[in-house]
Amino acid sequence: MLFLRLANYLSRQNYQVAIVDYPDGDMANNNDEGLELISYDDDRAAQIPDNVILIFQSMTPWSIFPMLDIPPNTHVFFITTLPANFYPVLPGRFRTKMYEGGVIAKVLWQTFLLNEYLKSKKFLNLIERTRSHAILDANISCNLEKSLKVHLNSCQFLPLFSEDSRKNEFFESFEAPSDVIKLGWVGRLSDFKISILNRVVKDAFRFSNENKKKVEFYIVGDGEYASSLIDLSSNYFTIHRLSYIKPSELNKFMLSLGMLFAMGTSALDGAKLGVPTVRLDYSYLEIPKSYRYKFFYEIHGFSLGEKIGGSCFQNGFHTFDDLMVEWEANMSEMSRKTYEFYINNHSLSNSAKLFIDYLGRGDLTWGDLKNKKLQTSFIYSLWTKVKARNG
Repeated sequence: MLFLRLANYLSRQNYQVAIVDYPDGDMANNNDEGLELISYDDDRAAQIPDNVILIFQSMTPWSIFPMLDIPPNTHVFFITTLPANFYPVLPGRFRTKMYEGGVIAKVLWQTFLLNEYLKSKKFLNLIERTRSHAILDANISCNLEKSLKVHLNSCQFLPLFSEDSRKNEFFESFEAPSDVIKLGWVGRLSDFKISILNRVVKDAFRFSNENKKKVEFYIVGDGEYASSLIDLSSNYFTIHRLSYIKPSELNKFMLSLGMLFAMGTSALDGAKLGVPTVRLDYSYLEIPKSYRYKFFYEIHGFSLGEKIGGSCFQNGFHTFDDLMVEWEANMSEMSRKTYEFYINNHSLSNSAKLFIDYLGRGDLTWGDLKNKKLQTSFIYSLWTKVKARNG
């Protein structure tokens, strides 16, 4: 919902904003502020008005929605949320593997999908050269450089954001219980998250028993890997599991924690309240012993989660025991640093200001893009025809 949240904010700042979506799409269904909807249909052209800037999530150029009727002089701008936005992929069982940009993808890019691979590179270079492109974080740009073999010398970063916060609520209200440390996780229990969560639980379990300190670990989230969550308990350590918390009650829950472990938007939700937050990384494999943690305010390049062991991964600085020593000695200072880092880097108002500035620099029109002849793919067209024929 990144685009809808940004659109709503800009509309409240008196910018004229419309959204393009299917009538039953996520943005259309969650458009609480009555933004104008330009309805998209696979069988009928959607007319884009004159004198607008059209904003897309980045994608391969041949994937840009074909039923958009766009005036040639329309300025276009792209936001990259994942390296895979630019990856040519095959349909079917190879799709997921290719989105990872691993060995299978690289072999196919240099053989069967070479034409698409080269077009995607040219497209990325074009939107970079014309300043018509923003990337969420430095980890994404690093992975793009390595996977597509391009040089992104002056990236425009648009940090992932959450709502603005008027005050550090944790700093004003939290009183640490003298007899128990409350830690928490908020996030889906999915294939790439379960390993790091299990690592945190193991570390917390060991810390509590070795130091004879009571720790309560609250885990909020459900998912296909819920059964893989490790279950540990002792006289000093207890796990509390909640599959779901209402959004209206999430702030209250987070403010009851002494420290939050999270990645992505969940980390932002805690940081905006001033809750001391450890920003985690992810892996599909067991976490190596060499892994070190980062506090939210130690993030490099706005990344809200990196693939552990990847070529662009930057390890943290702290063992679990380091985190707890720092928390017990400087909890208030940690809260202040967390909150200030959020306000200065990940607040909605900060990202919106950057975004408006980037739009003013962009110099790519729809006509310019069309003239580059990057929006065709024989393989993609063939697959589309086969899919339509088979219903």
